[in-house]
Amino acid sequence: MNVGLPIWMLLVALLSGLAAAALLYVANKKQHYGKPLTIILFALRTLLVGLVVLLLFNPYMRQQFSSVEQPVVVVAHDNSASIVLGKDSAFYQNDYLRQFSDFETSIKEDFQVDEYLFGQEVRDFTILDFTDQLTDVSSLLKSVERRYYKRNVGAVVLLSDGIYNRGFEPELLAEKFPFPIHTVVLGDTVSRPDLAVRNVHYNRQVALGSTFPVRVTVSARDLANRKATLTLSSRGNVIEKQEIEIPSNRFSKEIDFMLEADAKGVKQIDIELSGIAEEEQLLNNVKHIFVEVLDQKYKILCLAQSPHPDLAAISSVLNDNYEVDFAFAKDGVPDFDSYDLLVLHQMPSAPADFEPVKKQLEQNAKLPVLFVVGQATDLELLDKLQDAYGIRNGATNTVLDVKTHLNTSFSTFTIDSKCDEMLANYPPLAMPHVELSPSKSHDDLLLQDVLGVKSGLPLLSYVRGDRKMAFLFGTNVWRWRLYEYYQSKNHAVFDEVFSKSLKYLLLTSDDGSAIYCKEEFYSNEPVIITAELRNLANELVTEPELKAQLVNKLTDETYDFVFSKRDHDYELNAGILPEGLYIYKVETMMGDRLISASGSFSVVALGIEAQQLTADASRLRSLAQLTNGKCYSVDELQQLAADLRADKRITSVEHHESRFQDLIHSRWIWFVLVGLAAVEWVLRKMFGSY
Repeated sequence: MNVGLPIWMLLVALLSGLAAAALLYVANKKQHYGKPLTIILFALRTLLVGLVVLLLFNPYMRQQFSSVEQPVVVVAHDNSASIVLGKDSAFYQNDYLRQFSDFETSIKEDFQVDEYLFGQEVRDFTILDFTDQLTDVSSLLKSVERRYYKRNVGAVVLLSDGIYNRGFEPELLAEKFPFPIHTVVLGDTVSRPDLAVRNVHYNRQVALGSTFPVRVTVSARDLANRKATLTLSSRGNVIEKQEIEIPSNRFSKEIDFMLEADAKGVKQIDIELSGIAEEEQLLNNVKHIFVEVLDQKYKILCLAQSPHPDLAAISSVLNDNYEVDFAFAKDGVPDFDSYDLLVLHQMPSAPADFEPVKKQLEQNAKLPVLFVVGQATDLELLDKLQDAYGIRNGATNTVLDVKTHLNTSFSTFTIDSKCDEMLANYPPLAMPHVELSPSKSHDDLLLQDVLGVKSGLPLLSYVRGDRKMAFLFGTNVWRWRLYEYYQSKNHAVFDEVFSKSLKYLLLTSDDGSAIYCKEEFYSNEPVIITAELRNLANELVTEPELKAQLVNKLTDETYDFVFSKRDHDYELNAGILPEGLYIYKVETMMGDRLISASGSFSVVALGIEAQQLTADASRLRSLAQLTNGKCYSVDELQQLAADLRADKRITSVEHHESRFQDLIHSRWIWFVLVGLAAVEWVLRKMFGSY
């Protein structure tokens, strides 16, 4: 403990104590004590008064604290189905579980052990049953790094087959991972001849009479100089066949098919790869896809100041059920009559295109519009073109780099809250310095983040009224799409934001309902639909009973459900449904208003985990090497336990900390003051002064 006091403060306190003692024991002639007692009483009074005066200056003291943090060993186990789909599945479902249990018991005797399961998500360790249908190793590493930031983690033990099918390459994170990773190779490490349908890219909805593409990625391992057959069929009828020559033992190829949407309804397409007798695993040879053929097509016009990659990025979220036309200011303004949605990208940009656009909008008063505001936008003309926002040039003629974050109170439609992390990491948009003053009720999905300061200003906003409008204040959203693909090898968040934005604008009615349902579910996961209802005052309500009907378009089987009511919304858990394409219709009565909404989703068979069954031992060795760890086989669990106990890096850490505290708040100073006063009083009492 160290008390920080300037010298002048000590002198003032000491002189105050001496003065008080002198007045009582030197200047007061009525006090008659012997010399030794007078000296003792003088000292006691000096200390008592001096300490009281000192406390009036509110001095502080510094205390040193020490603590010992025990080391933690993090054990993360892969719970994905690919581990038990190989030849040694019986071993992993029986003997291995006992071996792993013995390993856990062994290391828990020496370390604090925190255990997790990972696959589709990272969660606390419960039951190891190898049922997860996706594997995301990168999410595990990010989760451990976040949870144990500045913690004394001695080692991370990663037990996995090294196969991932979600997220990105874990080696990218391992290079800067703060803890050593010891990996244990699980699964079948023997490479066997195998054919596989890796990926199928297609549109879930297409227009009647159109030709739509289906891209199939096939792969082959250890089958050099062999041939295979790829067959596309529907309801037992072969649509197209293609022979594939396999020139090498490591083979992958994308094959494109153009199919006809010749009949309205759901078209089931079976994709099968066959022709090799030596294959032992056939689960990854077949895929089923479902395409809905609609006798309806939306037309969208993208009118831009000039060609821009934003236009391709935004239109990429649409399927074949949408027809997109592009036009540019230099070529004139086309008629808006035949379009269902207008996208104005940095328009109007000059007086020459303002009047034609204004005239067309006046003639099409109900046409919904998405305004993309950028550096080339003439803000004064834009202010005159719409009545939702008052738009003025900012104080400076600059372009701001604006990042974004999700508005948690957004209610026009539902966005998965898990999108917020990706949105917050998106690159900044280029936004002109603009002053906004809303003239109508608006709902903001994305808000601005300027230099790390999260504001309440809109970045992506929706306005209700006679004409539905949305405003995106910034350009270069194409960078969002590229960034997300680099990070996660998909465009899920980007597609969700912009596809739902465009679909909302295209809806002809706005009855106060919002339905959220994924487009695709796996056949082993429950189908969950959430819904929101709003009254005429735009308040969330849960009083009406909300019903749903699901129809399997393949079998015409019908399922009727009633939503469960929650605090502010509804949820329907339809359980696990058979494979197929489903149409859902949600209905309720709110007073005399009929509220209804509809949509579709597909339930697809499992198969992602069966795409690759040979354990990727090289990836696990690389993870261990990059983090100064070791790689072990499944038979070396007890050796791993022994190495952990012998690892000198796994040790306790002593932390030292200094804290400052006001001296007046210390208990001991109170006891000192009371003690000094009590001793002085007792002495004076004993010798007859009191």
